Amino acid sequence: MAKKKNDERRKRLRSLILLLFLTVLMLSTSTYAWFTANRTVTIDPINVHIAASTGLQISTDANEWKTIISNSDINNATAYTNNINMLPSELNPVSTSGTVTTTDGANKGLMEFFKGTVEGDSNQGGALALTTGARLTESRWIQGTTTGTSPDFVAFDIFLKVDEAATVYLDRGSGVVNTSGHTQKYLENAARYAFVIEGNGAATETLSTLQGYKNGTSSIIVEPNYDAHTQAAITTANQSYGITVSTWNSSTGLATDPVSYVGVKAQISSPILLPSTNPPGTPSSTYFEAVGNSHATLVRTNAAYSQTNDATFSYYGKAASGATDYYPIFSLSAGVTKIRVYMWVEGQDIDCENSASGAYLTYNLGFTLDDPTITH
Repeated sequence: MAKKKNDERRKRLRSLILLLFLTVLMLSTSTYAWFTANRTVTIDPINVHIAASTGLQISTDANEWKTIISNSDINNATAYTNNINMLPSELNPVSTSGTVTTTDGANKGLMEFFKGTVEGDSNQGGALALTTGARLTESRWIQGTTTGTSPDFVAFDIFLKVDEAATVYLDRGSGVVNTSGHTQKYLENAARYAFVIEGNGAATETLSTLQGYKNGTSSIIVEPNYDAHTQAAITTANQSYGITVSTWNSSTGLATDPVSYVGVKAQISSPILLPSTNPPGTPSSTYFEAVGNSHATLVRTNAAYSQTNDATFSYYGKAASGATDYYPIFSLSAGVTKIRVYMWVEGQDIDCENSASGAYLTYNLGFTLDDPTITH
């Protein structure tokens, strides 16, 4: 009888140990990158503002010209026929290496994104691994192939008009911030925006020609707030990828140097362990690519760049203190230039972790023409 009771106690103990193990596994999983499957980034209202300086006009249809556009202009379904503007109320983490489709019919001139899921891989002892679905481009949503599903990223067209060739700079205050009045989650540190130049024509060109440009072959990706990380992000970087953030200041939450940025460039069907998706691991060149490659220019702006009242604004490669120059984001030929704008949350960023989910983000962009009084 005593032996039978001891056997029952041992069985219960083994069950409790197993339960404890599963609980710890679930708790640790909830702290890792890319969020868990049921978490999203709330951006309702998204608050997109794009302003242009004197001499530079902006439009969402190449017909009605303004100096500033906002949500209502982007959401205007009649901006022009067959426009594929997307301004969803929620975002999910996605990733891109900046590749622009150049030969794929309806997807020509559009950036390629991939939506990822991080789960324990049973073939690797439950270690966390990343898989992604097929590439996402906005034409999928417009064509109704995923009816009833909200897009995972923001995308829309703008048109810029100048009378003569000019260099356009990112104005101070361009970046991503937490939406005023909402709890600070610091997800703005994982946000991205990008531009694809689709074509240029004379101001006298027909609207259908200007609106129909889809000649983009490369992207310009901006990583705002590259020098800001939370302690949770530092922990995620170390636990998920083996990354040690250098010169991090715990009192300010800032890091002098940017963290490596390797984006997804192809569907991942067989799970890839998280440490192998980012340096110091060795990401597979089949599925990943460092952003800043031959088809994507990477621009990094500091946290101060997102603030209009901070005099220490700078971009990577410039002194972090006292820099007063803006970043030359692109050059325009005389006439009208069509540009595709993207905004998303980058799943490969160390700041894209569960404690940052449920954030409200505001994207602000400002363009200014070359000013000879500024030293560039």
